Amino acid sequence: MEYKQSSTEYDLMKNSIALAAAAAVSLVCAQPLMAQTQTATTPAAGGGFGHHAMHAGFSHFGMLLKSANLTTAQQEQVRQILEANKAQAKSLFQQLRAVREQIATKLLATSVTAADLAPLQQRLTHIQQLVDQDMIDKALAIRNILTPDQVAHLAQVHQQLQGLHAQLQNLMGPGSDEMAEPSN
Repeated sequence: MEYKQSSTEYDLMKNSIALAAAAAVSLVCAQPLMAQTQTATTPAAGGGFGHHAMHAGFSHFGMLLKSANLTTAQQEQVRQILEANKAQAKSLFQQLRAVREQIATKLLATSVTAADLAPLQQRLTHIQQLVDQDMIDKALAIRNILTPDQVAHLAQVHQQLQGLHAQLQNLMGPGSDEMAEPSN
């Protein structure tokens, strides 16, 4: 006896596939938005890093840097470091957004394979590496203007923050880290 699928089952299956595709697209598109909004208001050195600190990891560095009690001269140096290559960093984020949108479009296509997405994934990885390198270069440049006492203080604050993070994980239970922090 042959099973014939009802139109209701077909509609349910079609809606489930559409929902799964929409969820995948939202995950791809939400990550850059989270990275930008998370860091756009990062305070540093008595002020805000603003648009300059769009890197998700850099926001943590900015919060940590705020505790360094920078001098006015150091604050100005930090501002100059963050202003350098601003247009290039903005371009990289626009490229990330465009590639993620292309991935989202392909995921919503009638059919898509890993081979269809491979070139886009490679491009995304390359751009992300450039963004990460820019972040590291800026962090090193900022670290180089700090005094040894400020670096030691930041190391102590960082260690305290790690302890607080561990306490939070213990309170929230296993798997809480994966839910709170988006992966790259």
